[in-house]
Amino acid sequence: MRSGQGIKFGIKKMLPSGARLQVLETDPTGYSKVKTVDGVEGWVLTRYLSNSPSAREQLETSQQRIASLELEISKFKEEIASISNQNTDVDSQNLSLREKSQRLSKELDDLRRTASNAVALENENRQLKEKLQQIDHRNQTLVIENNALKDNSTRSWFLVGAAVLFSGLLLGLILPRLRLRKKDSWGSL
Repeated sequence: MRSGQGIKFGIKKMLPSGARLQVLETDPTGYSKVKTVDGVEGWVLTRYLSNSPSAREQLETSQQRIASLELEISKFKEEIASISNQNTDVDSQNLSLREKSQRLSKELDDLRRTASNAVALENENRQLKEKLQQIDHRNQTLVIENNALKDNSTRSWFLVGAAVLFSGLLLGLILPRLRLRKKDSWGSL
């Protein structure tokens, strides 16, 4: 920074690259009057002034941005790792749920088969009960008939025994008389 416009004026202050300045006026000769942050006024070649930050500031800003981006990247990496772990857990849960679903589907199919068999078994059981009732009825009928036949057989034997006894009595009464007559007829000869 010089005290006037041109190189013939003495240097008032050495400004570091990137120093912030307030532009007070611009002259067509190529110089601008500026004021520093600490209030020192002087003249600087306009071509050395820039509205954009200096390369050093840009570098520092870029480095800070890179550092913050690297921090964000590390956070994202941690997040990705966490999500990956969660994904692995979810995959294992999904696999176990699929296995459970397959097992339950198989059990459901078995229950359906059993239920359909139960209906068939119920029908068969009903038919067998009806047949059993018919057989029991037939058995009772046969027992009654058997008892009736036993009674008839006993009566028949009783009647046969009575007939034999009656015949024996008749013969016992008739035969001795027939002999007497025969004796009489034999003895007369």
